[in-house]
Amino acid sequence: MDIYVVTFAQIRRVIIVSITILLGLVSLPEISIMVRHMNGVAEGVELEGQPVSGCLPHEVKSLVENMAKHIYRSPINAGYFQETGELIPEVDGVDVDLEGTVRKVLEAKPGEKVNLIKYRVTASRDRSYYIPVYEAGTKQPQVSLTFNVAWGEEEIPHILDTLRQTQTHATFYFVGSWVKKFPELVQEIDKDGHEIANHGLYHGHPAQMGRDELVRLIQANHELLKDTINKEPVRLFAPPYGEFDQDVLSVAGDLGFRTILWSVDTVDWKRPAPEVIRERVKSKIRPGGIILMHPTAPTRDVLRQLITDLKEKGLQPVTVSQLLKNTAENKPDSDGMDQATEIDGARQ
Repeated sequence: MDIYVVTFAQIRRVIIVSITILLGLVSLPEISIMVRHMNGVAEGVELEGQPVSGCLPHEVKSLVENMAKHIYRSPINAGYFQETGELIPEVDGVDVDLEGTVRKVLEAKPGEKVNLIKYRVTASRDRSYYIPVYEAGTKQPQVSLTFNVAWGEEEIPHILDTLRQTQTHATFYFVGSWVKKFPELVQEIDKDGHEIANHGLYHGHPAQMGRDELVRLIQANHELLKDTINKEPVRLFAPPYGEFDQDVLSVAGDLGFRTILWSVDTVDWKRPAPEVIRERVKSKIRPGGIILMHPTAPTRDVLRQLITDLKEKGLQPVTVSQLLKNTAENKPDSDGMDQATEIDGARQ
């Protein structure tokens, strides 16, 4: 869509030109010059060193589009180089804000030097997708409660009641075989606003699997969860047994999943006394921490007190995705680029 910037002075010139034409005082070539003077770029304006004075809006747009073709660089996602096991970092791309640049040129004052408005196009998959997450590097006073769910369905209703009453949202990682048995519980958990995430199609040992089986373990379960809650689940993968190696990280990352572990293990699957779980969390938790739990009776009994303890420490429980989002927002630009001058924004 062409952009026209109309000022009062231009409207005044339109009236003068119209009257002049009606009176027959100028020739057609002279009219063309007058139109350019009226609607075109101001005298002496340059775009990236190229004179553009008198150019009409559609001409400016065409020029910017041609310049943008030489500027554009597509982003490159991070990945593992299988032959060497080397982690190849992501490379951000660059593009041009067409409409913003055209507007900037048309509004330029006489003699002004204008540059293209560029913005960074971030890679959709950066190196963090190939590094296991034990805790988040956020500066915010936040932590995450996570539940690995492969059994313990009888404790889920009570756990959900506690989370509702304390207005707390958690991240639930589901094994596919459990989802097939209890789809209604998964839907209820999703309806309550909790995060639905991936714990594998079955509770096998990822480090003992080939790449094809790892793809099936993760992707097939993702599709199952998607069909169950009728929307896209978050792309977070908690490997069964917390087990991973380079292939697990590589496959998960290539599929667009972050591999999530924990910084505080409640070891609740051994059914310790609730007070033991409470002390484990209180002694180890810090901002950005990820607390691993399961739907067990001791966790059911201590959950409310755990949430109270966290809040008394000034730590707000949030989902893992929110925790990671805050980490990304606090991350400095890796190239040290001044976005305000060289690149005027970032898009993904």
